[in-house]
Amino acid sequence: MKSKETLAKQCNYLFNEFLTNNKKYKTLTHFRRTPGGWLIMLKIFENYFNDNDIHVEELIRQVPISISSRLSLFSLIDIAVKRNILIKTADTTDHRKKLVTPSEIFIKEFKDWLDDFGA
Repeated sequence: MKSKETLAKQCNYLFNEFLTNNKKYKTLTHFRRTPGGWLIMLKIFENYFNDNDIHVEELIRQVPISISSRLSLFSLIDIAVKRNILIKTADTTDHRKKLVTPSEIFIKEFKDWLDDFGA
């Protein structure tokens, strides 16, 4: 079991990491503002690194409604597309479905953040 001192240091580290890296990585800041955004970001990159396509609807369904509303998540994604953080394209087999992928700058910042974070 960790000591109270160790736990306090970890809390301080996480607090400072959030403040420092939100200034440093602007694309991540967009998603780290809310719990729903945080989960969306992690699922986007999980699928990206596993070479899996993910549709906007499928992505939003993975976040429990108790954490974020569908409307909030759609809005978060749409703003990210407008800011060139995400790329939304039509699925080749069903043009009604929209695929979402991270932009090159988002990928770079995410990888750099993971390196900084020590994950």
